[in-house]
Amino acid sequence: MSNERLEVIENVLKSKKIEDYEIYLVDKAIFETIFLKDKLEKEREVSYFEYFIRTLSQKGDQTGIGVVKGNSLDPRQIEKSVEISQLLSKNNASSKYQFPISAKIQDIKTADDRILKDPLTIKKNLAEELIVEAIQQKHATPTFGRFRIHSYNNFLRNSNDLNLEAKKTFFFIEFALKAQSEGKLSEFWEVGYFKEKEHLKFKERVSEWARKANDTLKAEIPKPSSSAIVVFPPSVLRLALTPVLGTHSLGKAYFEKISRFNIGDKVASDNISLYDDGLLEGGLNSNSWDSEGNAHQTTEVIKNGVFQNRLFDQKYAMLEGVQSTGNARRAESGTIENGFSNFTISPGEISFKEMISNIKEGYYIEQFSWLNPDAISGNFGAEIRNGYYIKNGELQNPIKLGNVSGNVLEMVKNCVCISKEREFTEDTLFPYMAFRTLNVSS
Repeated sequence: MSNERLEVIENVLKSKKIEDYEIYLVDKAIFETIFLKDKLEKEREVSYFEYFIRTLSQKGDQTGIGVVKGNSLDPRQIEKSVEISQLLSKNNASSKYQFPISAKIQDIKTADDRILKDPLTIKKNLAEELIVEAIQQKHATPTFGRFRIHSYNNFLRNSNDLNLEAKKTFFFIEFALKAQSEGKLSEFWEVGYFKEKEHLKFKERVSEWARKANDTLKAEIPKPSSSAIVVFPPSVLRLALTPVLGTHSLGKAYFEKISRFNIGDKVASDNISLYDDGLLEGGLNSNSWDSEGNAHQTTEVIKNGVFQNRLFDQKYAMLEGVQSTGNARRAESGTIENGFSNFTISPGEISFKEMISNIKEGYYIEQFSWLNPDAISGNFGAEIRNGYYIKNGELQNPIKLGNVSGNVLEMVKNCVCISKEREFTEDTLFPYMAFRTLNVSS
């Protein structure tokens, strides 16, 4: 069906004698269960498709790019979209650009056959498992829940005879549990995407949510420290590290002269090795090819603290006279952005438990109310939502409120230790990590 849709769009492009074009089409199916407290509230099933057309206008050493988004297969509507795309391409000339050509692409599996075969049964069983675990919690009760299965089929075709297809399945959870004691009320709210069924781990995950909700009831404001040792879990590290290290690793940042990383620079502690892995099994952004059709690959970004390689999409690779590393991401508007695929950090040599046991005094921060470091400067300051005070190698009283502040670019130069355990959090596979010299205020 989708190949027929591509044919309809491509026939219009050819009839308009468009020489340089690209069609990116996505078939989406979403299956959702919504809970209100511990009862089923609603079930939804949504299927739709959308496509993006990009056309180029070449003029000497410059190229204009026009992008339009559509969901109609009416030839008249497609013609209008193509005309708009051409008009845009003739009025926004920039650096030279060409669509990728056919290249060797490694075939990887990114869809669960069980879901493709019977998504409704899988969704029903998993949603029931989730709510059963929530109901069984002794000291916390569910208030709201949303569980979804996403099943996408992506197609890319361009005028250079590139013709690609990839299926993808993944999960979404939004869930809240509340706890009450002695007139106090707290609620823990979890939101996140999960690539594999094996990552869901409802028994373990729901128990952790309930613990956090209950511990918040007795949490204290943290003791202040101007040079603290702070331990972060993988979920927090994703929010802290990826916007900053990702930005400074990009070809775009280098071209715009905002990257603070030069090849061969010491940018992190010796124990930190960071990779961009578009082929990572279990990575949310894993695929055989990127949003332009270049092959995904594994790129060593930082090795033992030293910056090794930049991440390029087609545009910035051409500007630097190098090959794309497969680091194009498609924005909601259909435009192409230079970005990372999946980030991984190599594991350390000690367990999380051993890490904590080696800290005389410090903090373990499980979650912030928000965490949005400045991607360029690396500066951040965030309110503690869930955490623990570490004393003599043990997790002691829960803490909340107060702030942790610092600079990510400096923080990664002061990594005390890294755990053997690693966990997937959407598009990252990170360990637990401890950093010194951060500021904790009450």
